[in-house]
Amino acid sequence: MKAKNFTFRIKQLLVIPILLAQTIVYQGCKKENVDDLAVDKYDTAKSPFLKTKFSATAIPVTGYDVTRSLPSNYVRDGSRDYTAYLQDAINKNSEIVFPAFPIMVNDKGLLIGSNKTITFLTGSQLLLKPTSSGNYTILRISNAGNITLNNPVLVGDKNNHIGDNGEWGQGLGLYGAYNITINGIRVTNCWGDGIYLAAKDKITNKNIKIYNAYCRNNRRNGISVTSVDGLLLEAPYAGYSDGTPPSAGIDFEAETYTDEFKNIVINSARTEYNSGPGLMIGFRSLYGGPNKTIGFQINAHMDKGSSVGFKTSAILTRQVANETVTGNLNIINPYWRKNTLSPLQANLLVRTIQLKIVDPVIQDIDGNQLSDASVYSVLTYKYNLNLSSNYLISFL
Repeated sequence: MKAKNFTFRIKQLLVIPILLAQTIVYQGCKKENVDDLAVDKYDTAKSPFLKTKFSATAIPVTGYDVTRSLPSNYVRDGSRDYTAYLQDAINKNSEIVFPAFPIMVNDKGLLIGSNKTITFLTGSQLLLKPTSSGNYTILRISNAGNITLNNPVLVGDKNNHIGDNGEWGQGLGLYGAYNITINGIRVTNCWGDGIYLAAKDKITNKNIKIYNAYCRNNRRNGISVTSVDGLLLEAPYAGYSDGTPPSAGIDFEAETYTDEFKNIVINSARTEYNSGPGLMIGFRSLYGGPNKTIGFQINAHMDKGSSVGFKTSAILTRQVANETVTGNLNIINPYWRKNTLSPLQANLLVRTIQLKIVDPVIQDIDGNQLSDASVYSVLTYKYNLNLSSNYLISFL
């Protein structure tokens, strides 16, 4: 590797003693300029990026056609509530196909049991009937597993909700689920979160794989996770979350010390224009019980225009003794740009969690790409990173 220039090498020599004291690696190497990356293609829903990236996954269609369970005079415009008919079809069949037109469901939503494969044809939508309830789940999987969902399209009632109570209207909810594969899901306009993963009766979600999720304009978060052991998020999009805090693109926040954040991999996440962070992870509520182990691998996260690109914290307000939360939080090749507050906010008050950031790229609010030296300066600014935490920043 070559130093970029002589001045940069001098700066390296000056900061090495400080970096060693803080367990940081700071290296200057030639980096390919990324100004021409096709990131702008995901700025709006009309972009070629979204049309290509989040098109329906090609799935062979077999199974029971749910229109066979609808009344004989059923409508195809999503104007009538067919919740009970759809639930009956799901209960009685293991392979189910939803038709290529919108269908309305009420705030009871649809419960999916174990050993099901459900495919939604192109043009299919589940439309939530406007409700005053602040707590609904359009599609729910609870203490069930061995389920595959192909191309579900879920539309909430954020734009025509009745009243203003609550914040828990979810598109897809997984509660103590296991062995779940979700392909090409699209969730928009929910009163709470687009996708929500939580424990059920202290049973965490296990072995969850979600490919090409698209979550836009949901009121609280695009994707929320409170407990999971084994999660793959492959190429998720989460943008324009707004309405009630934290309004993040993707949010990991435990609810209680019985929750888990284990074996989590996020590849090529795209977040944008969330009024909160693009991606956030909070560890506070894991304290209060036994020692916990966490593990995150986050590869190639891109955020544009959210208030913060990436936010994480581990504070001890719920610690009751000397219990620890230990593990790695690895962020590889992030690209954070035009964040209105900061590209990074990291308040880790423990050294048992190691934050590793490798080869970060940052653009300022005006779209100017920063040098590695400036990136390091921004990330380690006193309000952006707790300098006493266990962190490592390196450039390839």
